[in-house]
Amino acid sequence: AVMATLLEDFGLSREKVLSCLWAAGVIGWALDKRSTFAAEVAGCQVEIGAAGAMGAAAVVEAAGGTARQACDAAAMVFQNVMGSVCDLVQGIVEIPCHSRNAALASQAFLAADLILGGYRNLVHLDETIDAVDSVGRMLPAELRCTSRGGLALCPSARRLPRRDLP
Repeated sequence: AVMATLLEDFGLSREKVLSCLWAAGVIGWALDKRSTFAAEVAGCQVEIGAAGAMGAAAVVEAAGGTARQACDAAAMVFQNVMGSVCDLVQGIVEIPCHSRNAALASQAFLAADLILGGYRNLVHLDETIDAVDSVGRMLPAELRCTSRGGLALCPSARRLPRRDLP
């Protein structure tokens, strides 16, 4: 969603889009090296957090920001979602996943705007990723992609039909 917005609304060139993808990819690489993308291991914060953080780096790159600014914006996104649980309803990556991902797409722009506007994020990306990993691993198993906690246990959620079973 972030890349589509940058492409469609801001009319970036193909070369600039590739540069934005590289910036996003570096954030993903850092997460992969220091933690995980798996909500089963560290909660929703690493899944939606990764998407938002990668998007923030892409927005900073699109705006002509520095690598430091891209990392600071990415770190800010992770800091804002730290502790987010994975409580998918009925075992399907749909509720609340879709709306959380949409929220993180908007947060990518927010974090980039704050950083590009002069806000200094004093806790660096590598340290933030380490903290996210640590917090995520402390979450109870029920809150890590099992559908045994959070929204998944709400009565209305439990009444929904299971679509992930044959």
